Amino acid sequence: MQYTNFNSFINKILNRIEIKLKRTYLLSRPLEVAIEPTMKCDSNCVMCNRNFSRKETKNAAGLLSWDILLKAQPFFKYAERVLFCGFGEALLHPEYLAMLREIKRSNPFVYLFTNGISMTEEMGRGLVDAGIDMICISIGGATKETYRKIRGVDAFEQVMNNIRLITEYKKKTGKKIPILTFEVVAMNSILNELESIVQLAHSVGVECINSPNLVVQGMDIKEECTWLNIENTRKAYQKAGIMAKKLNITFNSPIFNVCRSDCRAFFQKMFINWDGTVMTCALERYIIGDLKKENIASIWNSNGMIKLRKNYYEKGLEVTCPNCVCWDKRPETFLNPSINSREYAEQVL
Repeated sequence: MQYTNFNSFINKILNRIEIKLKRTYLLSRPLEVAIEPTMKCDSNCVMCNRNFSRKETKNAAGLLSWDILLKAQPFFKYAERVLFCGFGEALLHPEYLAMLREIKRSNPFVYLFTNGISMTEEMGRGLVDAGIDMICISIGGATKETYRKIRGVDAFEQVMNNIRLITEYKKKTGKKIPILTFEVVAMNSILNELESIVQLAHSVGVECINSPNLVVQGMDIKEECTWLNIENTRKAYQKAGIMAKKLNITFNSPIFNVCRSDCRAFFQKMFINWDGTVMTCALERYIIGDLKKENIASIWNSNGMIKLRKNYYEKGLEVTCPNCVCWDKRPETFLNPSINSREYAEQVL
C-alpha cells in the first residue's frame, strides 16, 4: 500500500501496537471504511443472495444521505482505504460523483465495485477527474451468452465499451489512475472462458483480474462451485495465469488450498450501510451502531465492539465468527456458509 497521507500511516502503526497489546478499546481508527451509496441494483446475478436469503431487498430503493456521509467523514483521513460501494450498484446514486469528491478531500485511497452498466462516458470521465484510485468491474464470462447467464442482463457489449472509454480518457489526460480490474467469481460456467477473459481484459485496458471463490448462498447455485471440480479448476486457472503473465496482467486466482487464516475486522474495518446502520464487515454478521443516533467514534468503541474484540482474544474466530469464508478457507465453508444478510445480523449494541 502506498500511503496517501500521514494520518493513515501513523494510524496503522498505532493499530498494530494496540492489537499486539490485546487492547479492546482502541485509540486507532479503522484502516478501511466502507460506505454504501445504495442497495439498488440493475443486474440480477445468479449467485447474488438477493435471490436467496434476502429476496425482500430486491426492490430496495434507499439512497445514502449527505448527513450520513458527513457523519462518517471524520474517519476518512485515518483510513488506508475507503470502499465507496456496498451491496447494491453504487453508480445508481445520483450524487455519487459529488460524494466521491467529498471523500477524496480527506485523501484516502478510494475504490469501488461496479457492474459497469451505469459507467457511461460521462460517468467514467467524472470518476477519473474525481481521482478515484481503483474501479473493480464485476463480469461473468467472455461472451455475451455466458455474461447473460451469470449476470442476468444483456449488458456485455455496453460494459466493455464503457471500460474502453475510460481507458481512452486516461490516455488522453495522461492519468495512471484509476486502476481497472476485472472481478470474476470462480464458477464452473466460466472455466472454459478464462483465457478469453484474460485476452478481453488486455483489449480494454484492464490491468488486474481477481477471481474469488463462489460463496454458495443458495442450493440452486451449488453446481457452480468449483470446489466440486477442483482438478479442472486448477488446470484452467493455471493456463489463464500463464497467458496473463505474457500480457502483463496481474492475475489473482481463487484460494485452492484448504487453510484457516486470521481476520482482524473488529480492529481494522467499519462498514456503513446507506441508512446509517454500521456493521463489522461485509459478511454482515454483526450490527454495531447507527449513525442516525450516535457519532462514529462512539460506535467504534461501543460496548458491543469491545465485547467482540474481547471474544476474538479469549474465544477465537471459531466461536465469534464460525463458518466464515473470510478466514475459514475450506470447501465446506464455501458450500455451506453463514448467512450473508443484514436482515439476519445480530445486534451487539
